[in-house]
Amino acid sequence: MSSTHCAQDVPRKRLYSIKELVALIGATEWFWRSQIWDGQLPYVQVGRKQFVDHQDVESFIEKNKYKN
Repeated sequence: MSSTHCAQDVPRKRLYSIKELVALIGATEWFWRSQIWDGQLPYVQVGRKQFVDHQDVESFIEKNKYKN
């Protein structure tokens, strides 16, 4: 029996490094770091690295959207 897999079966990555945020969303490393330092974006510290939860990124984007 063969089962077909699709992209929906792939688990979504939960934590993104700063460099991954730059590649996925844009802006610069310093922008993302400044948002963390200013308390605008929660993060997880693992050793010396900072990671951001994808749910917090989505929330950050929604919170900072401008609507006319």
